[in-house]
Amino acid sequence: MKIKENLKYISFITIIFSLPFLDFLKNNILEIDLILGKSFYFLIFAVFLLLLLLACIINLLFKSKDFVKTFLIIVIIYWFAFKHNFLNLIIKDIFNQFLLNMVEYSSEISLLILIISIIYTSTLIYKNNSFFKKFIFIFFYLSFFVSLIQIFSFDQKLNISKLDKVDFINFKDKLDNNKENIYFFILDGMQPIKEFEKHYKLSANNFLEYTKNQNFNYIHDTSNIYDNTTHSLSALFYLDEIFDETGKLKAKSEVLYPTLLRKNNKPDLLKNLDNLGYDFKWIGNFFAYCPKFNLRYCLNKNTNTIIDPYLYINFFRQSPLLQTIWSFGLIFNFDFNKYIYFDVNNGMGRLTKYLKENPKSNKPTFYFVHHMSPHWPYITNDDCSYKNYSGNKNLTGYKSAYLCTLKKIKETIEFLNKSDPNSIVVFQSDHNWVMSKNKQEKKMIFNLIKISDDCRVASNINFNNVNALRLILSCITGSSLDYINK
Repeated sequence: MKIKENLKYISFITIIFSLPFLDFLKNNILEIDLILGKSFYFLIFAVFLLLLLLACIINLLFKSKDFVKTFLIIVIIYWFAFKHNFLNLIIKDIFNQFLLNMVEYSSEISLLILIISIIYTSTLIYKNNSFFKKFIFIFFYLSFFVSLIQIFSFDQKLNISKLDKVDFINFKDKLDNNKENIYFFILDGMQPIKEFEKHYKLSANNFLEYTKNQNFNYIHDTSNIYDNTTHSLSALFYLDEIFDETGKLKAKSEVLYPTLLRKNNKPDLLKNLDNLGYDFKWIGNFFAYCPKFNLRYCLNKNTNTIIDPYLYINFFRQSPLLQTIWSFGLIFNFDFNKYIYFDVNNGMGRLTKYLKENPKSNKPTFYFVHHMSPHWPYITNDDCSYKNYSGNKNLTGYKSAYLCTLKKIKETIEFLNKSDPNSIVVFQSDHNWVMSKNKQEKKMIFNLIKISDDCRVASNINFNNVNALRLILSCITGSSLDYINK
């Protein structure tokens, strides 16, 4: 009888253990072909082994005679942990409506609720509460079968974002020729060269002369549509202004960057790239990190590796694990700037490293690289070695970060000239530096473009993020330049 009871519990434990993985697949259903690989199966094995080991340790410490019951409680605690992000979002939504000053504590409150729930559930299980045992059996089995049904009944054709139902700016291909790779670099918070020279009393003539000799065109006096990252990059992906005349978001622009890159969204840029046969690859930074939004777009997503950090970050972000590790790091004075920000925010360096290690794709690719410098935190010397400058208005830190970025631009140009000489390359900022005096100054941006000789860069056009992309799409499709706003 005991063996039969234990088998029932083991099957029940297996059901509960699988739920976070099923939820993960359900929430990333459009990337399921990328997820189901060696790294995913290794993750399942590793998590199960860890929970089993934890149950053994606890069983030994408390000298419990019922290992199966201990293991059940550990697995339920694990299931609760993966409801942290879901509960946190619900609490945030409630606080946003009624208690605005409490929003910043939503994560802590979510964790507190989960701890209370875990203690209560564990107590009832150990006391063999018959009603509660029936309840959790029904609840978890129902959750399991509902998740399975949702996964297997998913129809990608029916899962259409409302963005697909809105008219979009469509560049129809009239040339039907081989398309070149496009590299679009956003240099976050990089002020125009003239402004940098004026403020720091430095000359960037050598840099400008170098880029000119490499067939790049630096366009002075460029003003972006908006003065912040979220709105500027949202407009970039929608290829248009995102607010109407009344100051409200347009119907197709309600989802903003970086959320617009989630699985169900297809802003105008991505629709056009799809129509033209382009792959889209995204290198983000710590504040907009690809695996948190869409695994399909991550540059070095590889299902054949055993350990895939992108996949694991996406999986564990539903739990408090990443936040807990972060908190412990702060307690023990771990230098996140040096060991995490320094590498993750170096978009240009990460791209060139990837391209050196991977063969060129047969399919044209649009590389969107959000390089986080010279925006704060300022963590580089002018030679690009690590140095941490405190504060977000540190003039010396910004100067060093700016000079380092110019250095990295030159290195990237040299690399691309050798590896992909016919590609289209854009280096632009999304907005001016944080020390800007007003919104108009904040809109002034760095603007360096290389495009084919037969593609005219008119002097009377303000080639901001949106117009630069419209110019590129017009040229590679042979479409009219009427889409470009003067």
